[in-house]
Amino acid sequence: MEYLYETKAGSYEDYASGRVLYNAPGVTSFPVRLGSEIVQRCFGILEDRGISGPYTLYDPCCGGAYLLTITGLLHGTQVRRMYASDVDPNALSVAGKNLALLTKQGLTERELQLRELYGNYGKPSHKEALESLARLESAVSGLTLDASVVFQDNITEPHHLDHVDQPIHLVLTDLPYGDLVSWESGDADPVSALFEHIYPLLSSEGAVVAMIADKSQKLGHARYKRLQHFKVGKRQVAIFEPIRETKA
Repeated sequence: MEYLYETKAGSYEDYASGRVLYNAPGVTSFPVRLGSEIVQRCFGILEDRGISGPYTLYDPCCGGAYLLTITGLLHGTQVRRMYASDVDPNALSVAGKNLALLTKQGLTERELQLRELYGNYGKPSHKEALESLARLESAVSGLTLDASVVFQDNITEPHHLDHVDQPIHLVLTDLPYGDLVSWESGDADPVSALFEHIYPLLSSEGAVVAMIADKSQKLGHARYKRLQHFKVGKRQVAIFEPIRETKA
């Protein structure tokens, strides 16, 4: 693939999972450069449609909300509200802590934790994490985020989507593909079910859906038009927009 926005590979160590951002066994991270590229492509499509930010984002397979959190840290001036759901309550506990880092209070609490760890153990990794946190403070101070909402739900069999109380401009999700996480669904086609269930949540003024998956999964749905598709290593990425039904 050709990077259109993140054209120069830089250092993203400040965003590493387990450094300032929280991590836990079984909770996945995501390549920061690729995540930033995908998000900026989506923002670019929305802007081309005449829809300016800040936007509302939703990740229905959020895990520890790593992808949403790095989006907030890197592109926070483009984000108004975030929604994050997952079927796994253990992952959601990490998601809540990570999204809290997008607030001054959450970042201050994380600093106190890291200072206590450094005081108790004196590890270089804790000192480096504190240095990263100091660099992230300016990003958080510039955020336009008014809220982040975390809730448990299985998007293939949704029950709690009333938590999403604002129209969504961007659905951004890294689908389960079997290494650390896998689908927990009784649906024979969970990807199609996801497409179907997020459709009513999408903003009528315009929205995009970015899905990341392994190459074995078929990405597509009759109610969506595919705008972009590319492959990076073991992953494929597809960006869609909903096809709005016209009234007779």
